[in-house]
Amino acid sequence: MSKFLRQIRSLKKINKSTITSNKFLIDKEANIKIYYAPFDYVNPKAKIMIVGITPGLQQMLQSFQVINDGKSLKEVKDLSSFKGSMRTTLVKYLDELKVNKKLKIKSCESLFNKDSKYLHTTSLVKYPVFDKGKNYSGANILNKKILLDFIEKNFLQELKTLKKAIIIPLGNTVSSTIEYLNNKYDLKLSYFLKGFPHPSGANARKNIQFNEYKSTMMSLLKSNN
Repeated sequence: MSKFLRQIRSLKKINKSTITSNKFLIDKEANIKIYYAPFDYVNPKAKIMIVGITPGLQQMLQSFQVINDGKSLKEVKDLSSFKGSMRTTLVKYLDELKVNKKLKIKSCESLFNKDSKYLHTTSLVKYPVFDKGKNYSGANILNKKILLDFIEKNFLQELKTLKKAIIIPLGNTVSSTIEYLNNKYDLKLSYFLKGFPHPSGANARKNIQFNEYKSTMMSLLKSNN
């Protein structure tokens, strides 16, 4: 990892061609390529863990820039948190589920600033994945050996570290993958909010899905108190 960080700090330009060069290539199989990006920081004391599929090119570019500017791995995570309407929707859902009350904070909005000590953001595959050169969508993730191996080697450790945290899967792919790991490894996750929708503006069914699972998620959050 330190080798990669030194290489990022020595880059004269941060653009798609410099960050997706072979020196940052971690693994590849058929059309799938995994590149290093500095998303290694894990907050072991987090009380809530938000999980996406994999960072995209824009997050990758931003993360390289943060390290190139001399900042830390923790600052990469702090600066790449959800922005705009997606954060607004995410906070709305979390507050409706009374996650803020569970964490004893006024609103989950503060998880992205003054109460960031409670938050860990991550992805099933913490490094960027490209399929035929484009951002990987998560399709058939459990059937792609290269990705499942990576998940079981890396993400599984994060899950074990934070198994008592409130785990928010962003969308069905993340939800089903965490469910698979929970069952296979008998993790007994305390607060895994299965069925939580992806808060993206592109997800037209997010409110329907949220309302469909809301009572189940709230019941889970009330249990184990």
